[in-house]
Amino acid sequence: MILAPHMLAGAALATSIHQPILLAFSAMGLHYLLDVLPHWEYEFLTARKKSIYKIVLDIGAGLAILFFVIQRAGPTEQLLMLWGGFFGIVPDGFSAIYFFSQGKYFRRQMRFHTFWHWLIVPEKTHPPRWLGLATEALVVAVSLFLLLR
Repeated sequence: MILAPHMLAGAALATSIHQPILLAFSAMGLHYLLDVLPHWEYEFLTARKKSIYKIVLDIGAGLAILFFVIQRAGPTEQLLMLWGGFFGIVPDGFSAIYFFSQGKYFRRQMRFHTFWHWLIVPEKTHPPRWLGLATEALVVAVSLFLLLR
Protein backbone atom coordinates (compact mmCIF):
# COMPACT_ATOMS: atom_id res chain seq x y z
CA MET A 1 0.00 0.00 0.00
CA ILE A 2 1.32 3.45 -0.75
CA LEU A 3 2.15 5.73 2.16
CA ALA A 4 -0.71 8.25 2.09
CA PRO A 5 -3.48 5.72 2.97
CA HIS A 6 -1.35 4.33 5.82
CA MET A 7 -0.74 7.87 7.07
CA LEU A 8 -4.42 8.78 6.97
CA ALA A 9 -5.46 5.51 8.63
CA GLY A 10 -2.94 6.08 11.44
CA ALA A 11 -4.24 9.62 11.88
CA ALA A 12 -7.83 8.36 11.96
CA LEU A 13 -6.95 6.14 14.92
CA ALA A 14 -6.28 9.32 16.89
CA THR A 15 -10.01 10.01 16.86
CA SER A 16 -10.44 7.01 19.19
CA ILE A 17 -7.05 6.50 20.85
CA HIS A 18 -5.85 9.50 22.83
CA GLN A 19 -2.84 7.98 24.60
CA PRO A 20 0.29 8.64 22.47
CA ILE A 21 2.18 5.40 23.18
CA LEU A 22 -0.88 3.23 22.59
CA LEU A 23 -1.65 5.26 19.44
CA ALA A 24 1.88 4.74 18.11
CA PHE A 25 1.75 0.96 18.54
CA SER A 26 -1.82 0.80 17.24
CA ALA A 27 -0.96 2.80 14.12
CA MET A 28 1.99 0.49 13.38
CA GLY A 29 -0.21 -2.56 13.96
CA LEU A 30 -2.88 -1.15 11.68
CA HIS A 31 -0.20 -0.68 9.01
CA TYR A 32 0.49 -4.43 8.98
CA LEU A 33 -3.23 -5.29 9.00
CA LEU A 34 -3.86 -3.00 6.04
CA ASP A 35 -0.99 -4.64 4.16
CA VAL A 36 -2.94 -7.92 4.31
CA LEU A 37 -5.56 -6.43 1.98
CA PRO A 38 -4.92 -6.63 -1.76
CA HIS A 39 -3.40 -3.28 -2.67
CA TRP A 40 -1.33 -1.45 -5.24
CA GLU A 41 2.20 -0.22 -4.62
CA TYR A 42 4.72 1.49 -6.77
CA GLU A 43 8.02 -0.24 -7.44
CA PHE A 44 10.84 1.60 -5.74
CA LEU A 45 13.74 -0.80 -6.19
CA THR A 46 14.49 0.06 -9.82
CA ALA A 47 15.98 3.56 -9.59
CA ARG A 48 16.92 5.18 -6.31
CA LYS A 49 16.47 8.77 -7.49
CA LYS A 50 13.00 8.07 -8.91
CA SER A 51 12.15 6.13 -5.76
CA ILE A 52 13.02 9.08 -3.55
CA TYR A 53 10.79 11.35 -5.65
CA LYS A 54 7.91 8.87 -5.37
CA ILE A 55 8.32 8.58 -1.62
CA VAL A 56 8.51 12.36 -1.15
CA LEU A 57 5.43 12.92 -3.35
CA ASP A 58 3.52 10.18 -1.55
CA ILE A 59 4.32 11.57 1.90
CA GLY A 60 3.62 15.10 0.66
CA ALA A 61 0.20 14.10 -0.66
CA GLY A 62 -0.66 12.39 2.62
CA LEU A 63 0.48 15.40 4.64
CA ALA A 64 -1.41 17.85 2.41
CA ILE A 65 -4.64 15.90 2.87
CA LEU A 66 -4.00 15.49 6.59
CA PHE A 67 -3.21 19.19 7.17
CA PHE A 68 -6.36 20.15 5.28
CA VAL A 69 -8.49 17.76 7.32
CA ILE A 70 -7.11 18.50 10.79
CA GLN A 71 -7.76 22.25 10.61
CA ARG A 72 -11.09 21.68 12.35
CA ALA A 73 -9.50 19.92 15.32
CA GLY A 74 -7.99 21.49 18.41
CA PRO A 75 -4.22 21.63 18.92
CA THR A 76 -4.03 18.48 21.05
CA GLU A 77 -6.09 16.49 18.57
CA GLN A 78 -4.00 17.83 15.68
CA LEU A 79 -0.80 16.64 17.33
CA LEU A 80 -2.30 13.22 18.02
CA MET A 81 -3.45 12.91 14.40
CA LEU A 82 0.01 13.83 13.12
CA TRP A 83 1.54 11.38 15.62
CA GLY A 84 -0.77 8.60 14.43
CA GLY A 85 -0.07 9.45 10.79
CA PHE A 86 3.68 9.31 11.39
CA PHE A 87 3.54 5.93 13.10
CA GLY A 88 1.18 4.68 10.39
CA ILE A 89 4.11 4.83 7.95
CA VAL A 90 6.98 3.86 10.26
CA PRO A 91 6.99 0.18 9.11
CA ASP A 92 7.52 1.32 5.51
CA GLY A 93 10.28 3.62 6.73
CA PHE A 94 12.03 0.61 8.24
CA SER A 95 11.55 -1.25 4.95
CA ALA A 96 13.06 1.65 2.99
CA ILE A 97 16.09 1.61 5.27
CA TYR A 98 16.35 -2.15 4.71
CA PHE A 99 16.28 -1.78 0.92
CA PHE A 100 18.55 1.24 0.68
CA SER A 101 21.10 -0.42 2.98
CA GLN A 102 21.01 -3.60 0.83
CA GLY A 103 19.54 -5.60 3.71
CA LYS A 104 22.02 -4.47 6.34
CA TYR A 105 19.40 -3.11 8.75
CA PHE A 106 15.91 -4.21 9.85
CA ARG A 107 16.11 -7.73 8.36
CA ARG A 108 13.68 -9.27 10.88
CA GLN A 109 11.23 -6.43 10.49
CA MET A 110 11.34 -6.91 6.72
CA ARG A 111 10.49 -10.61 7.05
CA PHE A 112 7.64 -9.72 9.41
CA HIS A 113 6.42 -7.03 7.00
CA THR A 114 6.47 -9.29 3.94
CA PHE A 115 4.65 -12.00 5.91
CA TRP A 116 1.64 -9.66 6.18
CA HIS A 117 1.85 -8.68 2.50
CA TRP A 118 1.56 -12.30 1.35
CA LEU A 119 -0.99 -13.51 3.91
CA ILE A 120 -3.91 -13.34 1.42
CA VAL A 121 -2.30 -12.50 -1.92
CA PRO A 122 -0.02 -15.34 -3.12
CA GLU A 123 3.67 -14.52 -2.71
CA LYS A 124 5.30 -12.53 -5.52
CA THR A 125 2.00 -11.97 -7.31
CA HIS A 126 0.05 -8.77 -7.65
CA PRO A 127 -3.71 -8.27 -7.48
CA PRO A 128 -5.37 -6.55 -10.43
CA ARG A 129 -4.53 -2.84 -10.36
CA TRP A 130 -8.23 -1.87 -10.13
CA LEU A 131 -8.65 -3.99 -6.99
CA GLY A 132 -5.56 -2.56 -5.35
CA LEU A 133 -6.56 1.01 -6.12
CA ALA A 134 -10.14 0.36 -4.97
CA THR A 135 -8.88 -1.02 -1.66
CA GLU A 136 -6.67 1.99 -1.09
CA ALA A 137 -9.47 4.38 -2.05
CA LEU A 138 -11.71 2.65 0.50
CA VAL A 139 -9.04 3.01 3.22
CA VAL A 140 -8.71 6.71 2.40
CA ALA A 141 -12.49 7.21 2.36
CA VAL A 142 -13.02 5.49 5.73
CA SER A 143 -10.08 7.39 7.22
CA LEU A 144 -11.41 10.74 5.99
CA PHE A 145 -14.87 9.87 7.30
CA LEU A 146 -13.42 9.20 10.76
CA LEU A 147 -11.23 12.29 10.68
CA LEU A 148 -14.05 14.60 9.59
CA ARG A 149 -16.88 13.41 11.83
